[in-house]
Amino acid sequence: MQSMMSRSFPCLRSVCLGFGGLLMLASISLAQKLPPDVGLVTKVSEGVTYWNDDFRKDPARAQAFMKFRRGDLFKVPEGALIQLLYFANGRQETWRGPVTFKSGEETGAALAEEKVQVQPEVQFLPVKGVNREVGAPIPFPRSAIRYSGGIPTMALSQDPIISSLDLSCLSEKDQREIQEAGRIYRRLKKQRTADDVGPELLLLGVLADHRHYQGMEKVVDLMLAKQPGNATLLELKAWVRSKSSKPARPARSPMKE
Repeated sequence: MQSMMSRSFPCLRSVCLGFGGLLMLASISLAQKLPPDVGLVTKVSEGVTYWNDDFRKDPARAQAFMKFRRGDLFKVPEGALIQLLYFANGRQETWRGPVTFKSGEETGAALAEEKVQVQPEVQFLPVKGVNREVGAPIPFPRSAIRYSGGIPTMALSQDPIISSLDLSCLSEKDQREIQEAGRIYRRLKKQRTADDVGPELLLLGVLADHRHYQGMEKVVDLMLAKQPGNATLLELKAWVRSKSSKPARPARSPMKE
């Protein structure tokens, strides 16, 4: 009996290790097949759901500031809306229900079987600024599929947020970049509705790219004023506040953070 047990335990161990290895390979394979994030949900009403025919067939509730992937499907009931921002081209789409649409690389499209071919309202953000959202270390959640120097004081004073920031530890180039983001932000604010957070997202991405957490906290407060009580924004504020004691410094790869 002891001899049999001594033989069977190593065998059982090998089977367990082999099964564990298969599970790991399956997880890696699934991760490799998942398409990349293509955008961010910037505003959404209650009742909007999403799913993916390849990876998640059970509908889940869509959430504001959730990243979405190519091929995600969204169902917007009557009276509801969802706003998406695409990273590749800065396209911001507002879909109003009733409609079911599918996200692509740079745009969404209503399903062919829709009785009325609803089209979204479309605006654009500067692509360079939107691309900051991809690389910047901002902890926005993914969809649940797994399973400097010399800028004149007068120029800085044009924007209350920028003029209140200490940029002295950044290079002149980085300071100019943040200042330019401030100018674009002011221009976009005049063009957008009062509850549109697109301009703030643009400024947030640039400040995050330069690890300027003091400025990020101010921008998150502006976003919270537009979407009070948003759980993701509250978590983001706590994350930024935990970082804000660190001085601003030149940007580096997010992978090193």
